[in-house]
Amino acid sequence: QVLSDGEFADLLTTTMLNGKFFPKYLSGNREAYLRFKPKAYYDLRNCYLAVWKDLENFPIPIRNDREIWQEIFYENTFGAGRSYGGSRMHEGCDLFGRVSQSGFYPVISMTDGKIEKIGWLPLGGYRIGIRSPHGGYFYYAHLASYEKYFQTGEAGQILGFMGDTGYGEEGMSGKFPVHLHLGIYINPQGKEELSVNPYYVLQAMEKKVKKYTY
Repeated sequence: QVLSDGEFADLLTTTMLNGKFFPKYLSGNREAYLRFKPKAYYDLRNCYLAVWKDLENFPIPIRNDREIWQEIFYENTFGAGRSYGGSRMHEGCDLFGRVSQSGFYPVISMTDGKIEKIGWLPLGGYRIGIRSPHGGYFYYAHLASYEKYFQTGEAGQILGFMGDTGYGEEGMSGKFPVHLHLGIYINPQGKEELSVNPYYVLQAMEKKVKKYTY
């Protein structure tokens, strides 16, 4: 059975409220939550929708003659330690290409949305942050350059090109291998912004990778 985005969010919300995260453990207590804790239920449901509802495609297109596993690789390093700028944790997932050349791979928007941030950050280099319609904030960092003609927050539109910028003053590059840092953030009601692990989102979106000739 194929679940709609809303049904999938319902399923994850119910399982999460019961201390489990796997859809196969769908609880029968959804009605009880809606009756006795409706606000908590819908707050959590909105968080899931912010991540999942607006997704359209994988953030890096691949060449027409290749498969995703031949072109792009990434690992689950969410929460790993980082030291530049002080001790901190890795709030995202890094994607690397078979061709380790700055400016080679285009980076495309995974969702529609509004561009909230663009420009240089010491940690992220040249970056773009897009707020999707359901509230998810999608952060694309270490870009080599921006696409001059992209339209604001259009899913599938090229935003820029994978690079190695960051870790210094504007224009700094070469401090680390060429890659895309993808971050996903949500704003739970009444709480601080929360970083979500993009690894599982990327796995789910591999089936929606776009193919380009380049």
